[in-house]
Amino acid sequence: MVWLVCVALPEELPLALPDGYQKLITGVGKVNASIALCAELSTNQKVDGVINYGTAGGFMEQHKGQLLPVAKVLERDMDCTGLGLAPYVTFGEHEVNIETQNASGVICGTGDSFGPAASAYDIVEMEAYALAKVCQKYDQPFYCYKYISDISSDADAHTQWQANVARGGEAFLEVLGSHPHAS
Repeated sequence: MVWLVCVALPEELPLALPDGYQKLITGVGKVNASIALCAELSTNQKVDGVINYGTAGGFMEQHKGQLLPVAKVLERDMDCTGLGLAPYVTFGEHEVNIETQNASGVICGTGDSFGPAASAYDIVEMEAYALAKVCQKYDQPFYCYKYISDISSDADAHTQWQANVARGGEAFLEVLGSHPHAS
């Protein structure tokens, strides 16, 4: 059996994973992440669960350079409020957040752009909500960890991300070695 570690880009986690873990490069964005994980789960019957690791933009300077566990994810660019729904909710859904298996952590807003701050979430990135949604569909446990590579509201957030994209890998490997999902 194996735990899938979903990462958008190889640059985010250039390190080898320990035994019992398999890296799945999903590509950037909700659609790419969904396609990659659905394809893997529909053909690989030996998956114990899914762990999403990657970079994220933060809004608080003290989070920059930190690896944070994610407790909840939401789809920050879903807006059907004009149709009478709550922010971040679409038809057929009732909950804003999907909870991860992490016991505690931040709320991550997933969207297909470098995102602005909002009171509903603490950090921003582009894949976690989609991966969590797929895990719900396939009845897979889902954990999520994000390395805060940049301050999303800064004009040079993209430059910060480029400089820091690979810096959280070692901290993430430490989490793998000490977390309940470790074999």
